[in-house]
Parts: sequence; structure tokens; C-alpha cells
Amino acid sequence: MTAVLSKCGVALQLTPVGSTVFAGLRARDADAGVNGLDRARNASERFSTTTTLTVDVKDEDDLEPSFIYQGCTVLHGACVNPEYRATVSSGTLAGVLAVRPDRIQAVDMDSLDAPVRYSFLSGAPATYADYFAIDAATGAVRQVRAVDTAVAKSFDIIVKAEEDTATRRFATAKLVITVKPVDTSPPTITASALEGFVDENAPKGTRVLDGDGAPLTLAVSDADLLTTPFFAVDEAGALVVDEEKLDRDPPSPGKFRFQVVARERGGPAASAPLSLAVALRDVNDNAPQLPHLPPVAVPAGEGRRHVVRVEATDNDLGENAEITYSIFHVSNNGRQRFKIDPQTGDIETVGKLSAGEQYSITVQATDNGGLLSQSIVEVQVVPGPNTRSPVFEQPVYEVQVSEGAAINSTVATITAIDPEKDPVTYSIVSGNDLRQFTIGDRTGVLSVIRKLDREDLTRYQLLVKAEDTGGLSSTATVNIRVTDINDKNPEFVNDPYSFTVREGVEGAKVGVVHAVDADEGANAVVYYSVPDDVPFVVDAMTGEIRTKVALDYEKKQEHRFVVTAKDGAPDPRLATATVTVAVQDVEDELPIFHILNYPARVPENMPDFLVTQVQADDPDTNQQVTYEIRQGPTDLFRIDPRTGAIHTIRGLDYERESQYVMIIGTRENPGSKPGDTTRVDRNDIPPVFTTVPRPVTLSDDAPIGTTVSKLLATDSDGTAPNNKVRYELIGRGKAIKFFQIDSDTGVITVRDSLRKEALTEYLLEVKAYDLGDPRLSSQVQVQVFVRHQTTPPPGQKGIAFPDDTYTAEVPENATAGTLIKALTIVNGPSSPNEVPLGCNITAGNDDGLFAATISPNGRSCEVRLQRGELDHETSTSYKLTIALQTLMGLIDPMHRTSQLKVQVLDINDNTPRFIFPEDSAVLSHGKYYGAVAADAPIGTSVIQVKAEDADSGPRGAVQYALVAAGAGAGEGADFFAVDAASGVVNLLEERHRLVLALAGRAPDALSEGEAARVVAALQRAAGLLAGVERLAPRTARAANGSLELDPAGTDVWFYLVDPRNDSVLERASARVQRSILSPGGVSNITHEVAMELAAAATVVGLHEPLQEPVRTPTTAVAAVNWDVFPYALIVIAVVILVLGVAGIVYICISWSRYKAYKERMQRMYVVPRYDPVFVEPNLKEYETQVLQMSVPLDDSDSYNDLQLDFSSKNHAFSLDSVSYLTKDHNEDSIGQQSPASSEAATTARASSVVGAGLSDPMNAPDPPLLPGSFSRASDEDFAALSASATNENVAFREKKDYSHLGFSYLGDKNAVETTTEL
Repeated sequence: MTAVLSKCGVALQLTPVGSTVFAGLRARDADAGVNGLDRARNASERFSTTTTLTVDVKDEDDLEPSFIYQGCTVLHGACVNPEYRATVSSGTLAGVLAVRPDRIQAVDMDSLDAPVRYSFLSGAPATYADYFAIDAATGAVRQVRAVDTAVAKSFDIIVKAEEDTATRRFATAKLVITVKPVDTSPPTITASALEGFVDENAPKGTRVLDGDGAPLTLAVSDADLLTTPFFAVDEAGALVVDEEKLDRDPPSPGKFRFQVVARERGGPAASAPLSLAVALRDVNDNAPQLPHLPPVAVPAGEGRRHVVRVEATDNDLGENAEITYSIFHVSNNGRQRFKIDPQTGDIETVGKLSAGEQYSITVQATDNGGLLSQSIVEVQVVPGPNTRSPVFEQPVYEVQVSEGAAINSTVATITAIDPEKDPVTYSIVSGNDLRQFTIGDRTGVLSVIRKLDREDLTRYQLLVKAEDTGGLSSTATVNIRVTDINDKNPEFVNDPYSFTVREGVEGAKVGVVHAVDADEGANAVVYYSVPDDVPFVVDAMTGEIRTKVALDYEKKQEHRFVVTAKDGAPDPRLATATVTVAVQDVEDELPIFHILNYPARVPENMPDFLVTQVQADDPDTNQQVTYEIRQGPTDLFRIDPRTGAIHTIRGLDYERESQYVMIIGTRENPGSKPGDTTRVDRNDIPPVFTTVPRPVTLSDDAPIGTTVSKLLATDSDGTAPNNKVRYELIGRGKAIKFFQIDSDTGVITVRDSLRKEALTEYLLEVKAYDLGDPRLSSQVQVQVFVRHQTTPPPGQKGIAFPDDTYTAEVPENATAGTLIKALTIVNGPSSPNEVPLGCNITAGNDDGLFAATISPNGRSCEVRLQRGELDHETSTSYKLTIALQTLMGLIDPMHRTSQLKVQVLDINDNTPRFIFPEDSAVLSHGKYYGAVAADAPIGTSVIQVKAEDADSGPRGAVQYALVAAGAGAGEGADFFAVDAASGVVNLLEERHRLVLALAGRAPDALSEGEAARVVAALQRAAGLLAGVERLAPRTARAANGSLELDPAGTDVWFYLVDPRNDSVLERASARVQRSILSPGGVSNITHEVAMELAAAATVVGLHEPLQEPVRTPTTAVAAVNWDVFPYALIVIAVVILVLGVAGIVYICISWSRYKAYKERMQRMYVVPRYDPVFVEPNLKEYETQVLQMSVPLDDSDSYNDLQLDFSSKNHAFSLDSVSYLTKDHNEDSIGQQSPASSEAATTARASSVVGAGLSDPMNAPDPPLLPGSFSRASDEDFAALSASATNENVAFREKKDYSHLGFSYLGDKNAVETTTEL
């Protein structure tokens, strides 16, 4: 099957669901019948194909424009309720208005970027258009006419921004224009001076003096003079201060400028404004302010060096602002190491500073008035000056990145090292104009942040800068080449193609198709192909199309096919183009007789009688046929050369000759092949079926009259009735009973219900005969299959599995044919041969290990092992899907399949395998090597061996034991718990030990991985097995011969083992001296260790031990000591027993205390009073409510009769129902003492307390109590309390009488007392 996609589809953004996007998708199959529809009976024989349809979504105008300005409220990217403001002066023409907060501007929110037109939609007052206009293109607002405040104080205008599109979408904004008033008809005013002076902080009423020291006076015609609240005019006309504490210092203004206006009383007239300025003279009332300076780093050294400049500010002026700097104090006795310039505030070093020192310099700034302030400057002395810039590992980096690289994927890591060990920061200086890349400022990781496209840009050149903390930097060039991925389809040029070719020429050139691919390399190489069923071939590389066979214009005048272009990628992309080839006709065809025999009858004695008329066809465009009699009595018959009509020349005599045969041909076709000539005689050609009928399948419910098949037979005789064909069914059997054929048309139909017989196959024999004399015929067979639609009996379900899932277990050593599981089949046939029934595995059997068949009795589906190749270590389980197969309708579709999970049971079929360290695998030869000091104590861990077993569970558990492995093995087994077959233990003595000295890394800082790398380096350099005995602080011999300890270094105590004889080598042996202690050996070891540890540590020596080593066990992982394990269990059991006894004692004591507390509570009937609560005056005050309940003493069970109802209806302590009892000194107030403390206690609910001053607790006056305490009131203070009418929040099982106990006040009260105390 092939699929053809002629072009890509296009969909609009708002296309409704269900709309047709593309209708040019079609597929064709070269097979015929049901195979041509890909509906083969066997599902496994069906084929499918795929193709790609690209749908481009085009944006539509579906969003309104939006006004934009900074500070607006944004929702979904658009400003909400935009508003603009502007002002104009009354009576003045302003021109273009200054609009706030920004100029009027709107943008299209769609990607179409449509132009926006501006206009006024509406406004108030309605005459707004007479005064203002807006530019339709720019949105600028202009005043076209002066406006007076008498017309309007402000204008509210709605601005409309409309897209210049077909939809005309628009948005609106509000523009408020305020009209400022201007005075008219001014009176006059004069002043003694236009500038005055007054001291800052001058008291209210101080006169303002002019430059000569005289009071500044005004002469006005109106009492309303000034436009400032800071000054006023007294009765004498002098300008005086009218505001307390005028301040000249910033941010206050040093000079006040205001206007004086005289207005008429009761009238609108006013004078022209008179501008005055009052300057405040400075007073020294501000101390200098020193800024807070960050810590300062100063390089170590001697001499005068600038540290920092301290600059203080003083809001005063002149001499009051002159500041003198001094150093008040320096920490760490550093007073003599720093000095400060008293005028500039520059701090310098004057003594020697060492790296790591820190100083706190207290700087004091003092003005001329003696006011001062202080600030602290933190100084840290750092090593040396920064003189060397960072150095890149390489000046130019050549890297590649795929254009399909994911966002944030790493391109390369750029590394620069600062020689002074300062931190380095990275940045991209140039070459990243498209913002395609970013670099980690600390890591130097260069990564992709935008999608790359090689077709747009193939190379990038980035300049990366590395900068240290001192500002020194260097750069490196990164050349990035974008590699191609196959993301572009080939594209045909000038698609579709039309060509013309002459017929009859094989291999003729038809034309050339050409496709281009924007990718590069193999992804850009285009290969061409055409379907195999077309009479053309195409050159795979050039696209040249040629004819595969000679074309025939008379058979087909035009050919249309598809050329496919694929690129050279492993997963190629393709494109198709339609090619139309028109075939040019050539005069190369000969006339052909389609009827090869014309039977005719002629009466005797009839001259010029029309015998018959023959016809030959010329397939050429210009048809030319000339008939002639090739054989036959030309003296008795003649033929018209143009029409082919044959006539008798004279009368014929039947008695003389009863039959004549003539061969008719054409002058243009001299050949003698069939079709070149025709024969005129009597009927001698039987009918011929044109096609072989295919098998037909019918359902048993096909109605009577259903068409089964249509047959067609033709007779080549020239005239009727010899060429008239009729049809009939022949033969015996039941086929004639159920089928019939139309004798004229050859249509076979159903004659009777097919359900009357259980047969599934019929063979129909059809005979086609002509009506000539003699009658001739031919036969053909039609095979008809009947598909019986079976259904289960009424009341029963179809054949099915009873369960959806099954589980089975099988050992991994099971042989082929082993029964794994028999799946029961329900509702099956009563006998195995009643209906066909089968089962198979449809999923999970990719390896073909299993097979499913129906059992002999037909009652179950047996799953068996087909191949004995199970392996638990490869796969622990299989999940198989089993499906039933039978006649349609007899099966239950809901339970046709079932899942079978097969668990593969493990058996002990794998032997343990020892694992040796990778770093010594070459030298160890399958052995373990360990060493132990001769004086090591018993129990010292020597070495750990490790083995693994591929089996699972207990079968995979490995146990270790010592076995005899040769001479001396038994002796070693008496002393060591080490595998004698794979491990060798040697006694380690002083003559064996060597020391590798490392600097820069302490023993506890040297990780296990680094120690393992040191061992690997020693083994590579020496060619021997190495073992580490211990790690100790580094020791060195001083000049006086004593030993010095360096905790920052490490001594690696090690020994060497000869793998050839498994013995520990002495230091004095020739091999050790040659490979380890020789200068070359030391150099090799130093190099190897340096390569392994990099900058972590450095080798400073290789020597024998400088002192007697401490006899510590070798560093090895100890195996489990099972001899100690039982004693550990006994200790744990004893601890658990002691804790259990202690717990039991604690529970008994707690129970006794609980019983005593219970008896004490039964005798208690009055809760003690609560002491006063003291509260700190400066702390927050918290309120506490206490519920007291007094229950009289009764029998031992009376306390169980008390039940509290805490429902929402009766809960007495909700915040909504609590009022506050406060103590007030007024006579009408209510006190705070609990009623329980009163001799005449009164039961009251908090929600029912009423009284003067309690209706609004929040507004109640504060009680004049002593600070820090709350006092209690006397008993009389509770007289105003109201008793609760009911105790709905307390319920008793029964009414109790407690008068016999002496509680007389309980006789007419409720038995439970509820109080609230604050």
C-alpha cells in the first residue's frame, strides 16, 4: 500500500471543530479484492503505511488592541481601565498637550501587528470637540481653541483606539483634561523690598528684614495678600513668620518663593500677583553625617598606601558645614598604622600590614560648631596586589552543537584559572547578538537558551571574557559550528510537472524533476523514485525520467504518477510531486479485426445479396482501413473496400456448394496473426467467459434476491443469433435449490434462505451457450462460502474464560512440553467436534517460549513450554495474553482474552564468583593479597574477600569457609580467617615497610578513593602489588636530628608484594631498590601519584620509616566476626529485660497515683479561689476566662451524674456569648471577683450578665487600677449581676437534693455553679 499527500494543510486559528482542513489525502493498494482494502482474513497478513500531514495554523484577528503605559494594571498582557490626564490654562491656547503618565499609545495584541487609528468616542461636556482634537495616526492631543473656566472646570473624554482591519476591533481609555483658572481685574500692591532675610528656627512672629536690616513692609489694597502658609502680614504691614521651626536644611527649601495678591472684599477683582522670595539664614543645628562604608581590603606590605576616603555630609552652610576628620580609635593596637587627612578624609597606611590582619577604624567627623558623628571602617589585609589576569586553558575553542540541541543543553565548558587564585567570573563580550547562548558566570558552562537553526546561521564566534575580583580580565574565542539535523523536507521546484513523449520508444527521455533540501551533508542529498507499476523510471540522483517500456498512444493517451524525493538521512524525510506525461500519437498501428469469425446465411439464387459486413478498427488518430478478400471465391462475392460490406455477385446454387469460407483482410495490415484477418462462415465459436469468477462469501442471513455474482460471456461469431449468449445453472446437488441465475444478464442471486442448511460451501456450475446452429457452450464454476452467524443458546453467555488473570509458577529448568497452566473454558461446546475452537498467545510471547492449545476434551486451554530455555536471571516473569478463537457470535467478547503471569522460579544453577579489585586485577592473578604486623592482636581485621552469586534469595547468599589449598594451607587456617584459595596473608615486619610522604592533605582528609588511587599509582610505577598499612601525620627529620610532626601532611605506610611468589619484599631487595627507591623510581612514583591526586596533595618524599611505627592493623574492611554475635544477642536481651521491668514498675506507681487522685477528687466540693493576676505595664495584656464548678459532696457515684452539653446551642464559652466583667470605681460598675468567693454565691451565665457600662465592652472606660495589677472587688460588687434563669449548658441525670449537707443556698438555685472570671 502507498499513501500520497499532495500538499500541506492550512487551518485558521478559530477554525470550528469538525472543519475540513485538508481533503487531498488518498492511499492505494496494488492488491485486488479484499486485499486491496487491507481487509485480509488473517490479521497478520494486513499491511499498513503512514504519511505526514503538516497543518499550519494562521493567526486571526481575535484580540482587541490595548493601551500601554508604564505603571498600569496589567491583565493577560493588556492594561486594565487605562486613564490619562492633562492640564490647560484658562484663556490660553496650549497646542499639543503633555499627557500623563505617558503619551497615548495602543498596540495590536495579535501577531498581525495591524495599524491603530485614534479618535474621540465621547466626552463631557458635549462641546469637548470644539476645544480638543486627536491625531488619528499618532494619538497626540491638541488644543484647537482656548477654553475658559466659565465653560468647564475639566473635560472627561473617551479615547478610542481602533484596528485598521476588517473586524474593526477597538479599545477605549479615559482622558481627563483640567482647566486651570487665571485671575482678571487685579488691584495694585507695593513692597518695601522684593527680597527679605530671616534666621532659621526663628520663632513665630519674627519680622523678615530686607537687605538693610529694616522690616520688609507691604502696602496693599486688599487684606488677602499671601499665597503661602509660612508667612503672614501683621497689622503694621510687616511680613512675619507664620510657621514654627522653619528649616533651611535639605530636603527643606532654603528659600521660599511665593506671591502676594490683593483682592477686593466681596468682589472678584484682584491685583496682579507680586512675587516675593524669603531666604533662611543657616544656623549650625546639624551634625556631620558619616556614611556606612563596606569592608575594605588592603594588600599586605609596608609604606603609605591609600585605604579609603571618608566623606561626611553636613546639611548646614558655610562655616557651619566645614568638617574636620580624625581617627578616634583603631582596634588591635593599630593606631600607629593608619592616619587620616583632616581635610579630605583620606585614610592611609603608615606601618607594616600583614596578610590576615583585621582592623576596625573609628572615624570621627566634627564641624566648626563642635557637632560630631562617628563611623567604623572595617579593614582586612589580603595577600599581595592583583597583577595577573586569569588565563584560559586555550585561546580558541572549536566546538560543535546540533541545531536540534535542547534548551539549556551544554555546548562546552570554558575554563580560566587566575594565577592569584581569585574567583573568576565569565561573560560573553560579543558574537551573541541573537541571544542564542549564555554562559554561567561562575561555572563557565556555555549553554543554548534559544532554538538553533543551521539553515539561518551555520557558525557563531563568541568572545568570552574571564574577569577576576580585581577587575583584570582576559578573553578567549569560541567558534561554534551548528551541525545539521534532518529537519527540512525536500522541496520540488516547479511542481507539478507536465511532459510530452512520443509513443513506441523504450528508454526515451521524458523530462527532469528537481528537488532541493535546505539541510547539509547526507541530509541534503536527494534521491528520486517512482512507483513500480508505472511505465517510467527515474534516475535516483539526477531526477531524469525515461520510459521503461514503449508507450502505446492507442492504449493510454496520458499517464499521471507521483515522483518521490527522499533525503539521505537514516530516517529520511520526503516530498512528492505530480508528473503528467502526454503520449504523442505516431502512425504505427495496423487495423485489427476484433471479431475473428462472421457467420452468415445466404439464400440461393439471390444476386447482389448482402452477406454480412465486417469491421476492422485502426487505433491511430488518422484512421484508414481498406478491405479486401484474401481467400475465397472472388468470382461469387465482392467486398466494399471502405465499408467492409460483402455482397453476392450472382446467385448461388445450394446443390452445387452449400458452404463458402472467405478470409477478409485489410490492405494496410498484410499480416496473418489473429486479428489481422477475419473469417466469414457459419457458427463455430463457442461463448467465452471474460473473467474467472472469484470466491464469494455470504452471511447465512442474506435475504432472497441478494446478488451473489455477475458473470459475462462473449461470443466471437459475427452475427446473430450465433453471438447471442444465454446462461443457466447445471449440475446436481443443493446449490440449484438455493441459487439461481438470470439467463439474459448472468446475475446469480440467492433463491432460498441459506439457514435451512448447515453447509458452509457451495460450488455452482454455470453454462453459457449461444443461440447458433449448432448450439455451442462453455462452463465455469463459482465457489460460494456461507458464513453462519451463530449465537449462544438463550439464557447462556458465549464461550469465555472465567477469570481475567491467572498466575502460574514454573522452575527455570523446566523442559519443553511442560504444562504450565490449564485455563478453564466456560460455556464451551458439549463435544470437541461440535464447533471449531482454538486458543493462542497474542502478546507477551516475543521469544516463542510458550504455546497454547485446546485440550483434547475441549474444556480448557493448555499453556505449555515450547522451548526449555527459561532463565530466572534473564527474566523473572512473563505476562502472556491468551485469546479464544471460534465461530463469530459464540464467544463472549468481554472475556475472550485472559492474562497469564508466569513466574520463573529460581534454582541453584550458578556458582559464586569472587570479585577482585580492579586496580590490581592484572597483577593479582585471581588472588587476594593482605598483610598484618607480626605483633598484631587477635581479632585484627586483615582483608575482606567478596564474592557474588547470580541466583536470588537464599540460593544467592554466599558463605565463606577455609579450605585446604596446598602445602602450608592448614597451618595458615589456624591463625587467619582468610580464604586460603584466593587470598594470601603475609607477616609484615619492619624491614618490609616503606613511607610515601604527601604534603597538603591531612590523613583524616584523605578519602578512601584517593587512597585507592595512590595504591594504583604505586602498582603502575613499580609493577608490584602494593598494600597500605596505615595513614599517619607526616614526620620529617629536623636539622638537629629530631623528628617534627606535620599534621597538615600524610605519611602513607605501605608494603610491596611480589605476585610471582606471593611474598612481601624487603626494602633492601634489589627489585625494590631498582623500581622504588632509585631516583628514576621515585620520579615515576611522584609523577603517577601527582596524576592521580591532581592538586589535592603533592609527593614530598619516599623513604623508610623514621621511627618505630605504631603497630596498628592494616587498613582493611573487616569481615563479620560471627563468634561475637551470640554474646551481643545476650547483652541485648538483658537490656530489654531490665527496661521491661522498669516499665512495669512505672505503670504500677502511675496507677496507684491515679486511684489516690480519683478518691481525692470525690471529696472535693469547692474549687480554690484564684489569686490576682499581675501584668507588666509595658507588655501586652491577655485576658483569661476561668470556669469554676462547685459540686456538693454526695455518695461515691454522684460525680458521675454530671454531664456537660457542649453543643453549639448551649456552649457557654463561645466568643460570641462571653461578656466581660470589669472593675470600675464608679458605683454602677460591676466588679471582677468570682462569685465563688462570695458567701452568697450567685450562679450566672456569662452571656446573661448585664449592667451599666457593659453594653459596649470595647468603649467601656478604662478602670483606674494600679499599674501592673488587677484588684478584686468586694462581695457587694456582685449585687448588679443577674442570675441565669436556666443552666442550659449543664445537664443532670436526675434532680439532686443537697440540703442535708448544709448548702442552704442551693435550695432554690441550680445545683451547679458556673462563673466567669477575667
